[in-house]
Amino acid sequence: MKLKSSYLLAGAVALAVAGWMLSGDLFGKADGTALQDSASATSTITAPTVTTESGSPEKGLLVSAVEVKNQPITRIIRASGVSKAKFEMTVSAKADGQIISLDAIEGNDVAAGDVLVRLDTGTLAEQINAAKANLEVAKRRREVTERLAKENFSAPLEQAERAAAYATAKVNLRKLEEQLSDTVIVAPVSGLLETLHVEKGERVRRDTATATILGLDVLSVVVAVPQNEVSRIKIASKVKVQIAGNGSRHGTVSKIASKSNPATRTFDVTIDLPNQDRKLRAGMSVEATIDAGILQAFAMSPAHLSVAENSILTAKIAVDGKAVALPVEVVRAGAETVFVSGLPDGAILLTVGQGFVEDGGAVNYKLASAS
Repeated sequence: MKLKSSYLLAGAVALAVAGWMLSGDLFGKADGTALQDSASATSTITAPTVTTESGSPEKGLLVSAVEVKNQPITRIIRASGVSKAKFEMTVSAKADGQIISLDAIEGNDVAAGDVLVRLDTGTLAEQINAAKANLEVAKRRREVTERLAKENFSAPLEQAERAAAYATAKVNLRKLEEQLSDTVIVAPVSGLLETLHVEKGERVRRDTATATILGLDVLSVVVAVPQNEVSRIKIASKVKVQIAGNGSRHGTVSKIASKSNPATRTFDVTIDLPNQDRKLRAGMSVEATIDAGILQAFAMSPAHLSVAENSILTAKIAVDGKAVALPVEVVRAGAETVFVSGLPDGAILLTVGQGFVEDGGAVNYKLASAS
C-alpha cells in the first residue's frame, strides 16, 4: 500500500508541472520579461546625438571650436647675456722714465686730457733750451745767406747748407718737446679710471701699461641669439633689458655678429644700454627682450597645439567638415596662452577634443568662446 501511494503522489506532481508548462506561464512570462528588460537597458546606451554648424544631427565626437580673429602682436626674442663696458682702454707710457707722481685716483671719473701719471723729465728742459738756441743761430745764418744771395755774394751750395741746418735744428727741437710732453701721461678719453698699473717711484719703459679706463655711461650688453631667430633682429631694434636686483632698462641693438660662436652656434647681438647714473656695472648677467617687429597672431591655449612627425608645430582647423592641420609659429608665449601666427582670419580652430581628430578626418564641432 505504501509503495502504491508513493507512485500515485509522484504522478500527480508530474501532471501539475506539465499543465503549468503547457499554459505558457513558465516560458512565456519569463522570456517576455527578460526581452522587455533587455530592450529597456539597450535603449539607454546609444551614441550621443550632436548638432554641427550646419544644424544636421549626426552621431560622433563633438569638438569645441573658436573662430580665429588675429590681432597685431609684437614678436619678441628673449636672450641672456652679460653687460660690458662700452670701451676698455689701456693707457701706456710713451717714454722711459721714473714715476714722480700719480695725479689720479682709481675708481674716480677722469676727463679727456686729465693728467694720470708724471715721469721724471731729467735734462729735457736744458736740452730744449739748447735746441732753441741752435735753431735761432741756424735761422740767422740762413737769413744772412739769403740776403747775400740777392747780391750774388753767396754760392748756391752755401744757401742749401744753411737751409738744411735750419730745418735740422727745427726737427731736433720738436723731438725734444715731444719727449717732454710724453713724460706726462694723460687720459685720452673720458671715463672711469678702473686701474692704475704702476706705483710712484717705479721706473717704466716705453709701452708699459700704466692705467685702464672704462666707458660706463653706456654699457654694451652682449646676448646670444639662436641662428633661427637672429635674422629677425635689425640694427636699432628696441630692447628691454632686465638686470637682477636693478630692475629693467631700455636700449637699442647696435651690432649683430656676422659669424656664429662655434661652440654654441649662436650669434652675439650687442645692445647699447644707457647708464648715466652708473648703477649698472660691467659683467652683470642680463635678460634681454628684443622687439622683432609686429605681425598678425591669434591667442590660444598651448594645449590645443600639436607636433607633427617632422617636428613642426601645428593647429587643426575645420574645412568643409574635415580637420586640416596647419603649420603655425609661436610669436609670444605666456603662462597659459600663446600667440601663434599662420592661422587665417575667420578660420574655425578646433580646441577641446582636437587631439582625437586626425588630419583629414571628418569632424563635428561646436563654436565656443576662445580658450
